[in-house]
Amino acid sequence: MQPFFHVIGNDLSQFDFQLQNSLTATIKNRFYTYGYQETKTSTFQDYDLYSSIIGTVHKQDMIKTIDPSGDVIVLRPDVTIPITRKMVSEEESCRRLFYVQEVFRQPGDENHHKEFTQAGVECFGEDTPENDAEMIAMAVHILKDLKFSQFKIEVSHAGFFKELIDELPLSGEESEQLQKLIKSKNLTEIEPFLQNLSVEKPVVKAVKSLPMLYGSPQDVIENAASIALNEKMQQTIEYLKQVYKVLTAYGVENAIVFDLGLINHMNYYSGVIFQGYVASYSKPVLMGGRYNDLATQFGQSLPAIGFGCVIDYLLDAGIAAGHLTQTDTLAELVMYYEQSQINSALSAANRLRDAGYQVMTLNFEDSRNNSIPSIFTVHFEKERSLLFHQQQQMEFQDIDELENLLKTEMRDN
Repeated sequence: MQPFFHVIGNDLSQFDFQLQNSLTATIKNRFYTYGYQETKTSTFQDYDLYSSIIGTVHKQDMIKTIDPSGDVIVLRPDVTIPITRKMVSEEESCRRLFYVQEVFRQPGDENHHKEFTQAGVECFGEDTPENDAEMIAMAVHILKDLKFSQFKIEVSHAGFFKELIDELPLSGEESEQLQKLIKSKNLTEIEPFLQNLSVEKPVVKAVKSLPMLYGSPQDVIENAASIALNEKMQQTIEYLKQVYKVLTAYGVENAIVFDLGLINHMNYYSGVIFQGYVASYSKPVLMGGRYNDLATQFGQSLPAIGFGCVIDYLLDAGIAAGHLTQTDTLAELVMYYEQSQINSALSAANRLRDAGYQVMTLNFEDSRNNSIPSIFTVHFEKERSLLFHQQQQMEFQDIDELENLLKTEMRDN
């Protein structure tokens, strides 16, 4: 009788794992191009780190355990918070950090996994429209790097909703309920919700309009200005105009829509917030925003902005769209040799590896029933040596000629 094991994780097939590695490498490379350095946080975190901070992960979503000393610890449910604490406590000199780490949360339903991979960036110490726009532009460039041709970055500002809420006589529970209604654009229930409150007509109009403030930045800014109830809301609109101006300078304006009804479940966001969607995939593949007040909960004022890419979602979306295929997992070069040519083959393999190529070596006899798909194939035969690439066959005399052929083929393709 076979033992039964309850699957609680998300074990990737080897094929998907290789695709995930390729995808992650692309994202990390883009982070590098913007001047970010990699960092790491512990998988196990103090429960109090999250439970004591306002606007973080819900307690019921954390995966908890007890350490030998009896303290409650959690598997890391969020990366931004420990990185922020690290910046404050260690006074890190580098203020542009990125990470690729696992995040653990108790899923709300059985279709979600307890563990997922997140790749994200955090920028500390800068608080300008230029900095916000750069972060959004980086998100656009990542989706382009991953070969998504149809996608949108939805941009909002946490302050606009918070300033509007301040005009309403709401309890904490009522405020949370209204957030859910606006986030889901549930106009049917928003109106009766407001009727139960003693609210002036301009405020009612503004709240009812908020879910519909979606579309081109120019239109949203114009419509938002018409319902702004106070100076702070006007200032928020002006700030978004400045952010969009810089996004236009980056040349990414066609990927941008404004959605002032966008509300992030992480309430520590204080300024610009955004999330990215790709065509034919219903979940946001990346999200983030400005969180200027988070560091104050560790005793220091430190403005910051960041975003995270959900690697699992990007993998699913890329496979569904055909952007990630088996060619992304092919070995770079497989070298087959006859036994009499083993010295030449292994010498060539070492030379190519030192030059940065990925090389697998196989004896012809051992590989008769185990051909490995690859981008380049090399044969070291008794009478001749051959390079195969894209249905072409090229003969070479020595390792120098082989290396030159490889460079030419890689440059031309």
